[in-house]
Amino acid sequence: MRFSSCAAQLPSSFEHRPAIVNDVNLHYVIGGKAPGSAPLMLLIHGFPQNWWSWNSVLTELGERYTVVAPDLKGVGLSDKPACGYTKLEMADDLNALVESLGGAPAHIVGHDIGGMIADAYATSYPARSLTIVDVTIPGIGDWDQVIADPRVWHFAFHQKRDLPEALVVGGREHVYISSFINRQTFRRGSISASDIDEYVEAYRHSGAFRSTMEMYRQFPQDAIDNRSAGRLPDPPRCSPLAAKSAGLAASANASAPCHRT
Repeated sequence: MRFSSCAAQLPSSFEHRPAIVNDVNLHYVIGGKAPGSAPLMLLIHGFPQNWWSWNSVLTELGERYTVVAPDLKGVGLSDKPACGYTKLEMADDLNALVESLGGAPAHIVGHDIGGMIADAYATSYPARSLTIVDVTIPGIGDWDQVIADPRVWHFAFHQKRDLPEALVVGGREHVYISSFINRQTFRRGSISASDIDEYVEAYRHSGAFRSTMEMYRQFPQDAIDNRSAGRLPDPPRCSPLAAKSAGLAASANASAPCHRT
């Protein structure tokens, strides 16, 4: 594997690993407590980020958990197949990773699209807890109002077949990703220029930007799947763990069971 200068700077107890799950090679970072000696916490990044988005909390979380932070299928050093980007399919990949590490049931934490995947995970597999940061779940609650809000213009843009790839891929990744982050981040400046460079590198890999657009293009199917899933099982209970690394406000409620309305 070829790592960027940022990605090579892991805390001492962490390491990069590959895993083949569901015929897909996933790159992930693992560390903290030894597997089997503590609960596993799975950290699922969003767009336009990769595993590095959790870097600032790895050491702290590693004091209590076995921490696993993957590059999602389609991003960075993970494989980039042409299909398989519904959130249920992506959750299935991550559950296979967790089970391969002997870590089920795990604490599941997701930011942005990673939150959508985390929700799909918790509806399909046992989880110790569920934390969802800064995201609305397709088909659930005020989803229809959210997607009509011009502030989330990128939902519609990213679903246009072939257009985002044509406009961004091939040298304009840094312009698009840096602008996107600087406009969308709640706390301006919380994501550094070197962080942005790391994310740009992750999406410059061949097929990465297309793959991520496919995650958006599956929103209509995700909405159908989520409406069919019903109420999340009890437990898990929601908890705002690890939210600070995203530089965004947590949307989970620590005192109430996770539920759908």
